[in-house]
This record gives sequence, structure tokens and C-alpha cells, in this order.
Amino acid sequence: MGVRAGVRVGLMLIVLLGLAVAPDGAAAWAAPAAVDQSKPPLAPPVPPEQVAQGHLRRARKLATASADLAKACDWHAVDGYYTACEEAWNAIWTCPGSEEILCEASTIYADALQGLLEAAHCHGRLSGQGLIVGPLWKPVCVPIQTRGLPVEAAGIEAIEAACRPADRRISRRHVRGGFGLPVAVRVAAGPEGSVTREFAPPRQSVAATAVLRFKMPGAENSLEKFAGPLALDHAPAILDLANPIEIASVHIGPARPLLAADLTAPLLDMLEGMPEAGIQGFLQPFGGGDTQPRIEFLQPHQRGRIPVVFIHGLASDEGTWFDMLNELLSWPTFQRRYEAWLYHYPTGASFLQSSAVLRRELTTAVQRLDPTGSDRALQSMVLVGHSMGGLHAKLQVVEPGTALWDAIACRPFEEISMRPEIRKALGPGYFFHPRPFVKRVVFIATPHRGSTLATLGIGRAASLTVRQPPEMKAIHDEVVQANPGALRPDYERSLPTTIDLLEPSSPLLNALRELPVPCWVTTHSIIGNEHQSPVSGPGDCIVPVSSARLPGVVSETLVPATHTKVHHHPIAMNELSRILIQHLHETGL
Repeated sequence: MGVRAGVRVGLMLIVLLGLAVAPDGAAAWAAPAAVDQSKPPLAPPVPPEQVAQGHLRRARKLATASADLAKACDWHAVDGYYTACEEAWNAIWTCPGSEEILCEASTIYADALQGLLEAAHCHGRLSGQGLIVGPLWKPVCVPIQTRGLPVEAAGIEAIEAACRPADRRISRRHVRGGFGLPVAVRVAAGPEGSVTREFAPPRQSVAATAVLRFKMPGAENSLEKFAGPLALDHAPAILDLANPIEIASVHIGPARPLLAADLTAPLLDMLEGMPEAGIQGFLQPFGGGDTQPRIEFLQPHQRGRIPVVFIHGLASDEGTWFDMLNELLSWPTFQRRYEAWLYHYPTGASFLQSSAVLRRELTTAVQRLDPTGSDRALQSMVLVGHSMGGLHAKLQVVEPGTALWDAIACRPFEEISMRPEIRKALGPGYFFHPRPFVKRVVFIATPHRGSTLATLGIGRAASLTVRQPPEMKAIHDEVVQANPGALRPDYERSLPTTIDLLEPSSPLLNALRELPVPCWVTTHSIIGNEHQSPVSGPGDCIVPVSSARLPGVVSETLVPATHTKVHHHPIAMNELSRILIQHLHETGL
């Protein structure tokens, strides 16, 4: 650089410094900057309501177009519904204070999310691993997270997004408006040999609310951006499956809309997959398949929950309890402290044999779930039996000694001549000990003294229609031939049916009635009394009040209902809720 040039630069620096800091505190001066006339002036900010309405317009268009794609079985419907959900989500985020926008966006969002889940299932883009969105050459996996549910994402068999049809066995539906899509999450049975598989019903579902939760607002959350080359493992959103009992609201930026819920949906889903086996189990008790006795867990077991075991009555099945379960499962205390187990059994089978299977199943379940005996909840079980189910419940907590055998035989059991395998099969029905983990029993319309209906023509006709299993008849005939006169006349002639047991004169029923309940078991009675009979007095058309009463119960509640409706009545449901609260207080759990 030449001297002249260097001087020129130095002068320029001095001038600049002098302009920056003027002497004597004088204000600095600078020439006004030239205005670029080629750029338009800045536009005023767009109101949030207007931005939100733009998101809603796009959401509606995307949802409509996606519905057309879904009808044509086009997999692009998945991405269309996904983006519609995003636009509805962003509408709420943009304008969280508008109730009108929240209401419309929530409706569009729920409809689009239902379409998304159904289309994803149809095209194989939904599994326990997650929800697949994006183009075929660059798919993105949206992970599934369960929140407050008794199942992890890997244990989900299906997400049933469609609203289940009503069922006559459930009288009302427990729903709550809000944000998200209520679904029934169907639980996989579990690996072979696992306790979850052993005690799983044909279909096991839990209530959840699906929320496709986007991480960022506005256009930054577009599917195209996250499907780019730098986002190979980055999910654009998370599909939450939340327990609507435990989680009350959704966070969408500053907005906190209430979480939607349908607590009845999983019960309707299970009923849809449950054959009504009541009559079949009565007429053909050993028909195989769905008539085989077993314990079923309504939902996956959770440690620290007290089992409430529901036992149905004659010519019925476990579906009869779903109306009561619908009320209990909408009650947060039951959801958090209890779990429902169901005993499925053929009611036309041998009464004592079915009770023996129940004892074995309960013992196996407790031992498998808690081999060390450290879970106090499992040691505080509650049994609830309707009609003949109440008699089965009593047979879980009494010590019969020889009373039951003496009711049917004239000689001691050990003196009866029979093959060892027959002795092993018959013994558990007559000789057993009370289950120590059962602490409370609720009898509902239970015929402790029998039912006069069993002695009438309709009862005798029903008894004659029951098909005795050939193998049981062969055992009976073999024992009778080898031991003439050993059995009492009625039992020597033929195998008794469950109808025979319910006759007021039944020696077996009378023996059971006289067996005392141990002091560590608390009992309650719920009795129907809508009908007035000139012969037997007040009752429920099947069981008189005098037969349903049991000495020693700590509470007795009369319900104005007939026999098959007693456990559906609000008074009975409220009484059971009260009993369960009392059980928590008295057990300290």
C-alpha cells in the first residue's frame, strides 16, 4: 500500500472515530440512510384467530380428501389423515383461548385420528412398534407410548378406534367429552405358559384415549421436513395411549383441554368377542371349548390390586356381570385399588366339581402371581356370587369335614371301593379346606335354602334336558355297581343335576347351609324382593327372601328387583361399592 493511500485510510478512521464519539458530549451526526424503495413495507401481524382458521380450513380439506383415499383403499390416506391431525393440533396451539376453535378443532382431530388409525391398520402401518407415516422410500415411525395403562406398547394386539355398538347386557355408556379419540386397546394374550396367557379371556381390552401429540407448533412440524435425509430416526410426533381415569387433560402449548373418554368401550369390545354360553353350558356342560371352567382376568393383573371374583349363576355366563362392571370401572377407587376376575363355568356340570375347579384355579392364580405371599392385596380377595354362584362362593371359605359326603352316602369315603384315579377325581369335590386368601363374600340372590321353582314342572323339565357327560355317568355306574347300597337312594339312581341341588329338600344343599363361615371371612347379603308369592312370601320370583337370608352376615340389603335383575339394580351396585370401601378400611389397604 502506498503512503498516499495509507494516509487516506488513516483520515477515514479518524473521521469515523470522531463521528462516533463527538467532543464535549455533542450528539453524533450521521447522514440519513437511503431508503430501499424496492421492498414493500412490513405487513401488520396476522391475528391468532385468523391463523387458526387457516389451520382449520386445511384440516377439513385434508380430512375430506383422506376419506376419499381411504374408500379407494389408497395408503396415502394415512399421510393425509396424519397431516389433518397436525393442522387441527396447530389450530389449538395458535389460538388456545378460543372455545370455538377448540371445539371445532377437537372434532376434526378426533375424526381424522380415527381415520388414521383405521387406515394404518388396513395398510399394515400400525403395530406395537409404532405408526408408520411418510413415503414408502423414506418412512417415519411414530412411536406409541402408554400412559397409566396396565400394558406396554409391545403388549398391544390391536387398537380398536371404531365406536363399538351397544349391547343389551350394558344399560348405559360412560363417556366424557374432550380432546382425543377414545379407543379400546386390545391386549395380547402373552407368551405360551405365562400367567397372563393362562388367565386371559377370549378378548381382553382396556380403556384408553389416543392422542397424536406433536412436539412443535406451526409449519416446523410438517411431515416433509421430518422425512428428510437428516431425520432418519426422528419421529415427528408421539402416539399416546392414555388412561382417562388417571390423566385428566392434554397439554397443547398453553391450552389444557379435558381428555375425552369412553370407559364402556373395552367392555363392549370384550362382549363382542364373547359367546353367550349360559344355556349351552347348562344343557351341555361338557361340550368343550367355551364351556370349560376357568378363571379369567378382566384386565392384566397389577400388583397391589385386590381381586374381586365374580361368579355367575345357573344358565348364565360371565357376561351377566358386565353391567355392574361398567359402573365399577368408571369409579376411580375401583380402578386404582381393585381388579375384576371372572369365573367362567358350565352351570349344568356337577356342582361340587365346578366348586373344586374354582378352588384350584384361585389357588393357582395366587401362587403364580405371588409365590412368596408378600402381596397383601392378593391375600385379601373378595368373592361376589349371584344365585348359584353364591353357593360356589361359600364353598370356597368353609371347612366341610365329612358333611358333604355324608349327605350323599351311607358309608365313609375311605370304605368305598373304587379305582385310585376315580378316588382322586371325586375327593376334591367333597373334602377340602377354606381358601385362606378369601376375606369377604357378597351373596346376591343366593338360594341358601333352595328354590321352589326347582320342584315345579318347569324345574323338573329343565333338569331332564341336561345332558350328562358319558364319562361321569360311567364313573357313577361303576361306583354304584361296586358298592350296592353305599349311596343314598336319590344319588344311587342317577347323577344329580344343578336343578336337583336347588330343591329345598336337597340333602347336599342342607348340609352346605349348616356349614359355618370362618370368623376371618366377612359376609354380606343383597336380596331381591320385588315379587310377593302367596306360598313363599316376598322374593325375586325365583328365590324367596327367606331362602336368600343367611345368619351371620354383617349387612343385608333388599332390592326391588327380580332374580335376573338384582345385580343390575342401582341399589345393588351402590351397596357393592360401599362394601368395597369398607373392605379397604378394614384391611388397611
